[in-house]
Amino acid sequence: MFAVPELLIYLPGRDMLARALPETLMSAKDFPETQYAESGGLSIAYQIWGEGKGNIVLVPGIISHLEYSLENAAYVHWVRELSRIGRLSVFDKRGNGMSDRIAGAPTIDERMRDIEAVMDAAGMERASIIGFSEGGAISIAFAAMRPERVERLIVCGAYAAGRRARGELDGETLERTVAELRANWGKPGGRHVYSAFGPDPADREAYERFISEQRMSATPSGIAALFRMAADIDIRPLLPMVKAPTLIVYRRDEANNARVADPLAEGISGAEQKALPGSHHVPYDGDTDAYVAAIREFITGAAPAAPEATRMLATVLFTDLADSTARQAQLGDAAWRRLMNRHDDICSRQVARHGGRLIKFTGDGMLATFNAPTAAVSCALAARDALSALDLPCRSGVHTGEIELRGEDVSGLGVVIAARIMAEAGAGEVLASDLTRQLMLGAPFLFAGRGEHALKGVPGTWSLHEVQPD
Repeated sequence: MFAVPELLIYLPGRDMLARALPETLMSAKDFPETQYAESGGLSIAYQIWGEGKGNIVLVPGIISHLEYSLENAAYVHWVRELSRIGRLSVFDKRGNGMSDRIAGAPTIDERMRDIEAVMDAAGMERASIIGFSEGGAISIAFAAMRPERVERLIVCGAYAAGRRARGELDGETLERTVAELRANWGKPGGRHVYSAFGPDPADREAYERFISEQRMSATPSGIAALFRMAADIDIRPLLPMVKAPTLIVYRRDEANNARVADPLAEGISGAEQKALPGSHHVPYDGDTDAYVAAIREFITGAAPAAPEATRMLATVLFTDLADSTARQAQLGDAAWRRLMNRHDDICSRQVARHGGRLIKFTGDGMLATFNAPTAAVSCALAARDALSALDLPCRSGVHTGEIELRGEDVSGLGVVIAARIMAEAGAGEVLASDLTRQLMLGAPFLFAGRGEHALKGVPGTWSLHEVQPD
C-alpha cells in the first residue's frame, strides 16, 4: 500500500464541500441537490436555486462542474444573487461536468434539447435564459428556435460566430491551438487558449482550483472537441429571428468585448447593450454585483407576452422522386398508384419516427417540418434508403428558417428555400443549407460542399452541402 496525497483526491459530495468551504459561505445542507434530466438517452445534471418569482435558466460556458464550482465563493455568490431575482436552474451541458460525457462534440441542436429537458424537469414552461460565453451562442439559437419558451434573453461575454468562423484562426493555427490545449489541459503551469480566463497564478489557491476545475469539467480530448465546435460555430443568420427582449452584457476590456458584442446588437432587433467596467471574462470574477444588477434591472421589468404561434423557426424537408414521369409511363397508372401508396406509407412512418410533422404529399414527394435539423436530415436519409429499395430514387432539400403557420399548412420564405434547394439535388442526394449544417456541427454526418447557388426567386446566393451518414 502507498499513501496518496490528499490534494490529489476530489470526490464531489456535500460532506466534503462542507469541510472545504469557508464558514462565510453557505453550509452544505443549504446547497441544492444535484438532479438529472433525461435528454436523448443522456443524463443532464442540474440544480434549482431559490424560489423567486419567475424562472431563470443559466447556460454555462465551456468549463463547468456543478458541485466542484461550489468551492468557489465567487461562483456561489453569483448563483445566490441570481436566485434572488427568480427561481434559477443551473446545469452542466452534455460533455461537461456531472452530465454524461460523449465522444466528440455535441451539436447545437442537441444542446438546445438539453436546455429544454432541464426546463421540463424543473417544471419551467417559460424562462429568462442567461447564456455565458459559448453558452451564449447556444442560448441565442434556443431563443430563435424555441421562442415560446423564452421570456427574455441575456447573453454575457457571448458571440454568434466562433474564432475561426469570424476569421481569427486559420486551419494551421487551429490545429496548433488544439494540440496545445490537449497537452496542457488541467496541468499546473500548463498554458493554453483558456488560461487567459483563469486567475493569476500568483493567487495559488484560486489557480489550483482553476486547474482542478478544468479536469472536472472535461477530459483533454473532450475539451479539444468542444473547442473545435466553438471555433466553427456560426449562428449569425439566426440573430434576426430572435424575438425575445434581449440584453447583451460584457466588460469593456475583456476578450469578447464590443468588437464581438456589437454584431449581436446589430443582428437582434431592439437588443439592449451594456458595457461594464473591467477585464474579467467570467461574470463571477471581478465586480459580480454590477453584473447581477444589470441582469436584475432587465429581468424585473414587465413580463413580455408569449409570442403568437403564427410564425416560427423550423427545419423544412422537401422530397421529390427523380424521373418519376418516365417511370409512371413505364408502369402504367394502376401500378404507379400502388407504388405511390407504398411511397406515402414509407414517408409517413419515417416522419413520425423522427418526430416531425407531415404537412402534405406533393404528388410524388412530401413536405414535412421538424423542430430539430438533425431529425430532418436523418428522416431524409432514412426515407431515401427505404425508397431506393423500391427503385424510387429520391432527392431532398433541407433548410432551417422562419415559416408561417396557416392552419394545417405552412408557407413563407423558409418553405420556398427548402423547395428550391431540393430542386438543385440530384437523384439520391440530400442537400442542406449552410445554416442547417451549422446547427448540426458534431453530428454523425459528412458534409460535402456543393458551392454557391442562385435559388430561383430567392435573393442572393446560397451555400449548399450534400449530406451523407458518417
